[in-house]
Amino acid sequence: MGARGKVLALVLGTLLVGVTSLVFAADSGSAKLNPQNNSGESGTATLTKAGDNQTKVVLDVKGGPSGVSQPVHIHKGSCDKLDPKPTYPLSPLVNGKSETTVNASLDSLEKGGYAINGHKSAQEASTYVFCGPIGSM
Repeated sequence: MGARGKVLALVLGTLLVGVTSLVFAADSGSAKLNPQNNSGESGTATLTKAGDNQTKVVLDVKGGPSGVSQPVHIHKGSCDKLDPKPTYPLSPLVNGKSETTVNASLDSLEKGGYAINGHKSAQEASTYVFCGPIGSM
């Protein structure tokens, strides 16, 4: 392969990497989960397109109690002003992990003004321990 061929191969390879990154970015999103009420709990939520109208939501949270089931939801609104009625319930967070597929498109979650919040426990659901706006990372 001559010098021109090598340059062309390098340029095409670079373009392919850029296009692949754009496609991947369109199929995933995230939220930075920040502590609330001095809980010390924080982490990330990764949202991945699971179909035209479904999104897989995976939470990874540090600083929480071991073995305690903590309710987690997607709410309309911001962390400062959440609609108290959950829009999409998520699987409870246990040992810092939760994974749920919700019936909503990734695009609607990212552009719809939603946040993910966690509660101290089912018994203390009024105490929020972390929250993060979708699309905050």
